[in-house]
Amino acid sequence: MRINHALLFSLANYCIVNTLSAQTTLVGSGSSSYSSIFPSSTPVTYDVPGGGLVSITLSNGSTTETRGLWDLTAQGGANATILLSLTESAAQATLTGTSLQFGITNDNNSLLGLLGVGASIHYAWDAVAYFDTPGSVLSYSPNTTYSVSFDVDGNNGLLSSVSGLNPSFTFELIDGSGNALTSDSNGAQINIAGLLGSGVPTGTITLDYTTSGSAPTGPIGVRFIGDAQVGSTALSLGTTYATISNLDISSTPVPEPGSCLLIGSVGVAALLRRRRLG
Repeated sequence: MRINHALLFSLANYCIVNTLSAQTTLVGSGSSSYSSIFPSSTPVTYDVPGGGLVSITLSNGSTTETRGLWDLTAQGGANATILLSLTESAAQATLTGTSLQFGITNDNNSLLGLLGVGASIHYAWDAVAYFDTPGSVLSYSPNTTYSVSFDVDGNNGLLSSVSGLNPSFTFELIDGSGNALTSDSNGAQINIAGLLGSGVPTGTITLDYTTSGSAPTGPIGVRFIGDAQVGSTALSLGTTYATISNLDISSTPVPEPGSCLLIGSVGVAALLRRRRLG
């Protein structure tokens, strides 16, 4: 009887170990081509229009620029000009060398008084990266589970202990056309705030995506989106909306249903044969 149990255990262990050993790191620590994806670079900042001797401008315009793998978009801001003295606040997206940071430039002491207590500014950020470096293109494979994890830090001051700002922060794993893939448990567009808590939280996000027999087209990509309507009285709280770091993506082939079933059937047949001979 001990031999029978040992054989069944060996068959099950074979299937598990064979699956785990097939896991491949695509992005992050351990990746040969994408181990460092947040190169230090100049920020992308929305240039709020304005001018004249006396002017106050609230703008929801945006600017998009490429930094390394990333296309960074910063949207929204305000400025005021009083006798050629410019005061402004604008959305800003930055790669720091170790992280992706969404924030605002802030010269708030003068701007607060000029905008007034009831004013609010809409800020938004969008960061998209495709892993399509020539010679190191990451493409999707059919019947594969892609595990994505990253750290998010939303406790750097801008939105701490403030109610009524209605911030949102989402993540998407995307195909080459920008279409979001569906997570195994959380849909397509992942609400980070909903997973970790209210507002823009701090913690580690871990998500799994499993492709079917037909793989998505184009290179693997990721998209982070932040959005907040910030009252002018909150501008003095800080300049950071959220920071993303330690982005890791790995892939694991999904075993074909028939492979372990066939091994198991052979094992059962061997057990029955042994029992008959015994």
